[in-house]
Parts: sequence; C-alpha cells; structure tokens
Amino acid sequence: MRGLFPWFLALALAARFATFSVEPFGAQRVNLETGVTTLPQGGVLIDNENGLRLRGRFIEYKEGSFVRARGVELLSKAETFLADSLEHDIPKQEARFQGLVFSNADFKNLRAQRALALFNEEVVVLKGGVRAEKPSLEAETLLIDLQRREALALGRFVYKEEKVTLRGQREEARLYLRFQEGRVQASTRIPEAALRLLRYIGRL
Repeated sequence: MRGLFPWFLALALAARFATFSVEPFGAQRVNLETGVTTLPQGGVLIDNENGLRLRGRFIEYKEGSFVRARGVELLSKAETFLADSLEHDIPKQEARFQGLVFSNADFKNLRAQRALALFNEEVVVLKGGVRAEKPSLEAETLLIDLQRREALALGRFVYKEEKVTLRGQREEARLYLRFQEGRVQASTRIPEAALRLLRYIGRL
C-alpha cells in the first residue's frame, strides 16, 4: 500500500490511499507554513476507499510526508492494530510502533515493545517482550512475512501447541512458523528460503 497509512494492512498492502476524511475530537490546527495538521484531542482518520480507520488520542500528520499518533487503534478489513504510538514515514514506506498489539488470521494478541513495518517488502519486525496468545509464543525477536504467511523467531523462545513445547535457550536459537489453512507448522529447522528474513534484523 502506498499513501497515508500503508501499515493498515496485510490484505490492503497493495492498495493505494486515494482519499481520506478527518473527524477531529476537538480542535484541528493547521500550520500553513509547514503544512502540518494537529489534532491535540485526537480524532479519526478514515480511508474511505480501502475501508481503513485510524483512531488516536493525539494525531499529527502532513499529507505525503508523515503521520504520528498516540493511543492508536487501527482497523482494516482483516487486522487490528493497537499501539501506544505510531510514527509513519510515508516516503520511506516505514512505520514504527511502540507498545504494539497485533491480531489477524494468523496471530491473536501478538505483543511487542517495539515494531517496524516495512510496507514495500511486506515485512514486520518485532522486538522486546514478544509474545502471542495464539499461537502460544514467547520470543525476543520475531520477523514476519505477511505475504507468505511465515515467521522467524530469533533468540530465546518458547512455543506451545497442544502437548508439544519447543524451546530455544540460546541467543542463536531459531524457530520457523508457517501458517496455512488455519494450521501452524512449527520447526527448529529453518528452510533456506526463510533465511532471507534475517537481513531485516538490523532495521529496528
């Protein structure tokens, strides 16, 4: 997705923001010199074409440049994003989150202290206290390929599925997850093709 809110997301990643509407909760301040619009009491930004809705307690944006928000709730047709803060660099097609909780068809209540969404690559990097309610996972770092529906956990991890528990006790430990037809395939043997995700570690 290219436009104001590319992260708002997975199935919509290829879409393009055409028009959006603004519903401020209070004042709406526009700096005519910088082109920055601030909603100090927060508000809602809606992508009418793609069905995306961003709600924030504080929002600051400049069309074609950036969006910053605090107390974020973002809804798309298939995903829910809750975050303490969001900072989206539109030209770079990158968004940084603090205190993220993410849910979609593959993950339920996936949490991380910080996260980075790379929209052109359709990759999400999560670090710090990563844990998900479903599948049951705890990890130091998680790399997700949204298009291929696969993920790579790095460092110490714990994965539980029914009576099976997989653990990684070392910094170099790795776990591969593949989502398909409502099921999760987990393995400590990493497919060669999945190693491409390792190049994103240093981006966050």
